[in-house]
Amino acid sequence: MWEQYSNIIPFIAVDSGVINTVADWVMSNNYKTVLVVSDPNTRRVAGERVIGMLKNAGITVLDCSFANNEPVPDEFSIGFITAFYSPETDLILGVGSGTINDICTFVGAKVNCPAAIVGTAPSMDGYASLGSAMLLDGIKVTPPTACPVAIFCDIDILAEAPLLLTAAGLGDMLGKITALADWRLANLLTNEPMPENIVAIMETALDKIIKGVPHLSKRDPGVIKSVTEGLILSGIAMSLYGDSRPASGTEHHLAHFWEMRMVAEGLKPALHGIKVGIATIVGLILWKKLALYLSDCKENQYIDPLHYPKQQETIPAQASTHYESNIRRLYGRTADTILQTENPVLSAGFLRSNQLEILDIANSLPEPEDVAEMLKAVRAPVNPSEICLSDDTLKDSIIYARDRKKTFTILQLLGNLGCLESFANYVVYYLSKSALTGVKCLVLDMDGTIYLSNNIFPYTKRFLEYLDETGLDYIFYTNNSSQNAAYYINKLHNMGIDIKPDRLMMSTHVLLAHLECRTGVGSTGGNGIKHGKRVFVAGTKALRDDFCAAGYTLDESNPDFAVLGFDMDMDYKRLAKLCDFVRSGLPYYGVHIDYNCPVEGGFIPDCGSLAAAVTASTGITPEFFGKPSRYTLDYIIQKTGYNENEICFIGDRLYTDIAIAGNSEARSVLVLSGETKRCDLSGSTFVPDLTVNDLTELVDYLHT
Repeated sequence: MWEQYSNIIPFIAVDSGVINTVADWVMSNNYKTVLVVSDPNTRRVAGERVIGMLKNAGITVLDCSFANNEPVPDEFSIGFITAFYSPETDLILGVGSGTINDICTFVGAKVNCPAAIVGTAPSMDGYASLGSAMLLDGIKVTPPTACPVAIFCDIDILAEAPLLLTAAGLGDMLGKITALADWRLANLLTNEPMPENIVAIMETALDKIIKGVPHLSKRDPGVIKSVTEGLILSGIAMSLYGDSRPASGTEHHLAHFWEMRMVAEGLKPALHGIKVGIATIVGLILWKKLALYLSDCKENQYIDPLHYPKQQETIPAQASTHYESNIRRLYGRTADTILQTENPVLSAGFLRSNQLEILDIANSLPEPEDVAEMLKAVRAPVNPSEICLSDDTLKDSIIYARDRKKTFTILQLLGNLGCLESFANYVVYYLSKSALTGVKCLVLDMDGTIYLSNNIFPYTKRFLEYLDETGLDYIFYTNNSSQNAAYYINKLHNMGIDIKPDRLMMSTHVLLAHLECRTGVGSTGGNGIKHGKRVFVAGTKALRDDFCAAGYTLDESNPDFAVLGFDMDMDYKRLAKLCDFVRSGLPYYGVHIDYNCPVEGGFIPDCGSLAAAVTASTGITPEFFGKPSRYTLDYIIQKTGYNENEICFIGDRLYTDIAIAGNSEARSVLVLSGETKRCDLSGSTFVPDLTVNDLTELVDYLHT
């Protein structure tokens, strides 16, 4: 099938074992000196074999391997490869996928040297593209380069690629859904050319991907081959057109903007295709919102949500001062270039005359949830929060990403309608609401969430009544080990909240459940630790009583293991004794990791702070059991019977209530009524699925 495209890329091989043909191909094309570019991962899976075969064939090899597993396509990487390049080099051979491919073709174009690629993952559609996605001067750009002269995709290697890389390839290809819609929109409103043969190639490529989705996670070689062919076809379509337009629209505007901002903020961006997959969902939300609006419009009405007066045929631009200041904030020293971008200004009358055709494009698209399900099939993220993207950056991208590149998309149309900001707010709301879809049980933190110290928040009772009315299950969970369950049940009762004991869970319960299989004569724990039932407890009387009630013996001189909890009576002598036990090698458990306990007027040191003192003295950190430990999530699943993806943690602490949902299918909601403030979210590695001021605001997202 590739011969018909040989004028674009002379050699393409997608099959099992094609890596073994690389050296023969190099020799047949009379290349003498080859610069091989890889990173540690790609060198391990394919690079060493390629280098060995080339050397055995008598080819001179210049070995350029990045030290970083995930090089960035920036000025450093360009310089790094160039440093290995010599005038005798007659081929640059990349071994990798996205970034390696882009850097090699970029450098090859600059030094007028052909480039080829040995693919290691079906992770992107740029293998056959004549443009390289680069991060230059902090801005994501796609400068024109040359297509590679050869592409080798060994299915045996690609099938073994990490599933996340395959998911990235899927995300990149699903982006063609919105890219094609944007292209049709541009063809309709700006007469942008849309050659049928190139559209047909893109549709064929997309069809190959979608048909393979159910089997991708199984790594079936036939499916991997079909998907890889689709990715290459997409790149060929871009090369035939002479631009990335056939495969790039709103979703790439947004994804590139996200990468640019995350790098500027010191955050590690997700893989390109992962970002594109999520951005495709965002693009579809915008299209479906537009469809809802257009469906409500009657003939001869203006199709702008701001209802500009009928005599005003040209829709005004945004307030220039506000717009310019934000462009400068977001784009930095490249802002002057961005400000020169001219977006088409279309009259209201012209848009009105085309509104039915615009509606047809919108209605032809799948629902955002359909694309999300395809991405979930390969365990790809589907929500911006899953890649540490803040709501503010998401909104900024919808409003300002269109100015990064002069390509007409739905973003340009919404700019003409004057409703970018309102649609951006809608997307944030939509995604926040969808983030809780399927949740059946809320795990409610207590202090800082439903009350503060001894004072219940005024909205708590009504929130709980709402949960009871709607049938949404919930439990209370506290990390605070200073008291026992009876105390907290009574505390809630005094606040007017009556619950059954099985609706309250504590970090102490989790630890005791774990120890149950580890203690007793001859018993062995999950990691091989064996010990008896004598325990040194550094904690309150309530914690000590809980251990006694569970059948343990308190021992101050010769314990089998040590436990540290929230101890408001901790003195130097007791701290020193705990350190001695820990230093001697006794098994050492921390009930929970909280550093501070919220009280009226501020905070007091909690279990995590005391543990930090022990660690400073002994160099040993305890095994923690409250939130955010996996022990707690497993305990809740066992006790409630709910699946992991049906559970949502609600709380005020990033490092416990939000962190526990990380790397799991559980969801999390941050409430700003306790320890965490909104400014703490910036740069945090713990990202909630939703952030609300308090439980009152959460009701809006739970309501269906």
